[in-house]
Amino acid sequence: MKRKLNYLAILTITSLSFFGSQIPNIARANQSSPSVKQTNQFLLAQQQVCQLQSSPADNRRGVDFRDQPGGGKNIAFFNDGTPVTVINRSNDGQWTQVIGPNNAQGWVYTLYLQNCNTRSASQVTDGSTTGGVPIGTMCQVTGWPDSPYIAVQNFPNAKSKPMPYIFNKGIQLQVSQPPAGQQSQEKWVYVRSIANPQQVGWVWKPYIQCN
Repeated sequence: MKRKLNYLAILTITSLSFFGSQIPNIARANQSSPSVKQTNQFLLAQQQVCQLQSSPADNRRGVDFRDQPGGGKNIAFFNDGTPVTVINRSNDGQWTQVIGPNNAQGWVYTLYLQNCNTRSASQVTDGSTTGGVPIGTMCQVTGWPDSPYIAVQNFPNAKSKPMPYIFNKGIQLQVSQPPAGQQSQEKWVYVRSIANPQQVGWVWKPYIQCN
């Protein structure tokens, strides 16, 4: 009986020693492998802008936008040289989600993105504006003292229908191309949320601060 207890004690000590030796390795692995979410947040903060460049074998001289990574359905097509803003990456890094002209959003093969940099998207704008602010300009919600958020409207008018979401103070926005037939030359700006690109709408210009 005593011999059996000694055997169990030795086995327990050996197991604990092995587990303890693995703790530094586990910690190092956690430190050196940032999550996909952290990587995407870094990309959004840097506002990486790239140009489309198709394969030399593609005589169309352009790139398809797809509805999902891995070769989904084609939803748009843009010529080589078109500037796009990176907003996400697939887990394997082979596909990148981007925003192109007219707020078109889709996935492209990462190798089709060239001349990438971290300058503001406003530096590659075509000169178009909404509310006097260049398309592509980055802004931040400042709001007003009595409210932690600002309303988002479907037209550049305070009496228009509010969207089913709001923009909280401090979030980042990008000035975007308004829908056809809608344009503001004064105090309304059409924007897209960086955190939730599907959230777009008109906001009152004094409630945001733009670069």
